Amino acid sequence: MGTKICRELGQFPQLKGLPLCEPHVIRFANENLKVKIGESVRGADVFLVQTAANAIHAAAGVNPENVSPQEAARLTLSENLLELLITVDALRGASAGRITVVAPYFPYVRSDKKDEPRVSITARLMGQLMREAGADRVLTVNLHAMQIMGFVPMACDQLDANPLIAEYFRRNYDVSKIGVLATDAGGVKIGTVYAERLNVPLAVCDKRRWTDNEDPEIRAVIGIEEIRDREIAIFDDEILTGGTMTRAISALKEGFGLPVSYVSCVHPVFAGNAVDRILETGVRRIVTTDTLPAPQANDRLHVVSVARLLAAAIHNIHTNMSVTQIFREQDSLFETEDDHS
Repeated sequence: MGTKICRELGQFPQLKGLPLCEPHVIRFANENLKVKIGESVRGADVFLVQTAANAIHAAAGVNPENVSPQEAARLTLSENLLELLITVDALRGASAGRITVVAPYFPYVRSDKKDEPRVSITARLMGQLMREAGADRVLTVNLHAMQIMGFVPMACDQLDANPLIAEYFRRNYDVSKIGVLATDAGGVKIGTVYAERLNVPLAVCDKRRWTDNEDPEIRAVIGIEEIRDREIAIFDDEILTGGTMTRAISALKEGFGLPVSYVSCVHPVFAGNAVDRILETGVRRIVTTDTLPAPQANDRLHVVSVARLLAAAIHNIHTNMSVTQIFREQDSLFETEDDHS
């Protein structure tokens, strides 16, 4: 992702040709880490790109030029986070002027509330650790819940990748044939974003859990007549195992005669065989982004890059311009497959 962002920064004259500085990471036999910054950063405005990846994503592109397959197989999220904190501390010790952590996928983003006794609100802890290590700012994409911005004890900018995905649909499909479906009440907000941007109808599943030990059941689909003869698209912020998504797709097809054509998410966590599980339900295409290293794109999986969006935010932060104005220009930040061919 760092290489992609540097390439996109070339669209700004004052940042054209900006080199990518990669820290040198040594893993000792006792599993300790050593991070050395390869050049002087004294007084520099540093943007440290490190997403919350693990071994699942390493094979899809985490530093493939520097990390052997054996090392990638051992990569864990915990080691990734520790490397991030040690690097921030090294940058602070090297007298960097300002340190911005660019975390396209924020670590422990789903642990955003105390939903049972004696548990940690780990998303809050992640922000506190970054601050204690020496970070001055965080730049991220589509947090699971807005309150996480309040957990981070420093400036935090959240970018929105949903307009980029909506633009992909608008450019590549006949959106007049598409209908958006929210699989539960929690998906209404994101579903509304796409329904409004694509100017298509929105339906909502009435999903209820009859007993505590049962999976939720789709009792009805509110607005089903609006989408019945359309190609149905489901949008989410992230997909983990795909279990909940595949159960919903099967229930919609079997119980309501609604086959799902498209599934989309911002963050492709995709643990295990999540992609295969979703495609086996009859879904025609999955659309996601590269906030995490995604599986190889093919005719049934497309990856919309957020590198240009992050580059625009980095430029505006570095030049003390408004980050908010990026939201009004996001259509121009859509990256086509031919842009770098």
